[in-house]
Amino acid sequence: MTIGILGGGIAGLSLAYFLKHKSIILEREAHLGGLGRSFSLNGIDYDIGPHIIFSKNKEILDLHTSLLETNKIRRSNKILHKGKLIKYPFENDLASLDKEERDYCLHGFLNNPYDGYEPSTMLQFFLKTFGEGITKLYLEPYNEKIWKFDPSFLDTQMVERIPKPPKEDVIKSAQGIPTEGYTHQLYFHYPREGGFQALVNAYAKAIEGKSEIINPVAINKIIRKGKQWLVKTDKGDQLFDKLVNCMPLHELFRYLEAPDDVRQTLDRLKFNSIYTVVVQCAKDGMGDNFTFTIADKDVIFHRLSKLNFLGDRYCLKDGGSTLLIEITFRPDSQLAIMPEEDLKAQVVRDLEKLSLVSGKDILAVEARRFKYAYVIYDLHHKQNSAKVLGYLEGIGISCCGRFAEFKYMNSDHVAESAQRLAGRLNGGLEDGT
Repeated sequence: MTIGILGGGIAGLSLAYFLKHKSIILEREAHLGGLGRSFSLNGIDYDIGPHIIFSKNKEILDLHTSLLETNKIRRSNKILHKGKLIKYPFENDLASLDKEERDYCLHGFLNNPYDGYEPSTMLQFFLKTFGEGITKLYLEPYNEKIWKFDPSFLDTQMVERIPKPPKEDVIKSAQGIPTEGYTHQLYFHYPREGGFQALVNAYAKAIEGKSEIINPVAINKIIRKGKQWLVKTDKGDQLFDKLVNCMPLHELFRYLEAPDDVRQTLDRLKFNSIYTVVVQCAKDGMGDNFTFTIADKDVIFHRLSKLNFLGDRYCLKDGGSTLLIEITFRPDSQLAIMPEEDLKAQVVRDLEKLSLVSGKDILAVEARRFKYAYVIYDLHHKQNSAKVLGYLEGIGISCCGRFAEFKYMNSDHVAESAQRLAGRLNGGLEDGT
């Protein structure tokens, strides 16, 4: 009994780890990892956006921290708002705002006319949960910027688990009394060296002997053969008893026969792409902080991270800093066709405008683009994804992973999903189904 796994990211690798039976992973790229890949500039490894290791699920967290050596780090994330540094999350540091904005946020939270409504969109959720001030000053513009989509046309899947902050904490926050939000993220782990790729490589090593990895490989066609699946590739044909898709749905359907209505529904599933721009500089203005998020629409990037914060192995030998900058874009937007040199120049201009880096201190700049970054939970996401995934399940293809399940999942949630799917497949294989 052999299980075929399409895609060698965290989903495919962790699925192979949890499976009791032989599996073969087919990965298109020369380097495993998918969105979990890392790259290097002047000896500093960086990710497609920093992929920190944290989880509410102790079993998954323990697994990930046992597979490799990590640094345990206390969060120091800030929101850069009108030249002021606001501690993350925004509602826990209202005292750092100017008086007018602080009072606007506190009054909107304590006297909230939206409190009695059941939200059906992201914007409604923010207004109900945080009030007008916090929503209008930060949450609405930041989410418009990262999603490139109006939050009134996004559903609540991304935000419905965000707890309403205790009234006492928000009052203390406005008074300048320190409070902490999202405490499950207060401490996180990160690979001691090698970037997030180190976790990818650790999974690959852990499945040696049980699973085979074929990469780079190009799939040409996927065909149902009785109860089995034939996957035709440029490295020969593979026949599988079970097939699990861990690649983006939009890529999978390039190789599958499918009804027109399913393909049309697939085309309605929306996603964002991302540019990462790495700037190495002699000095910077981020201080001893890890990330800054920026809602300002006149700044091209929504987040920048200082990789020095992650440990000694992420520091340039001769001093200086490595900043990782993220810019989301819709595949059909003007940003998507922006020349790389123009993009890098705009990033540098914005860093200078924010007084974070001086042009004369820049040592190196490198840009990369990635097609699949963020699933967009528009108002039709649930029905559209259910139809596509239901079709695949009906023909016997299971799906696992962010763009395979078309859900916004961090790496710990991906591993959880792989563990659940492996449990079902292990049981089915044992009873012969």
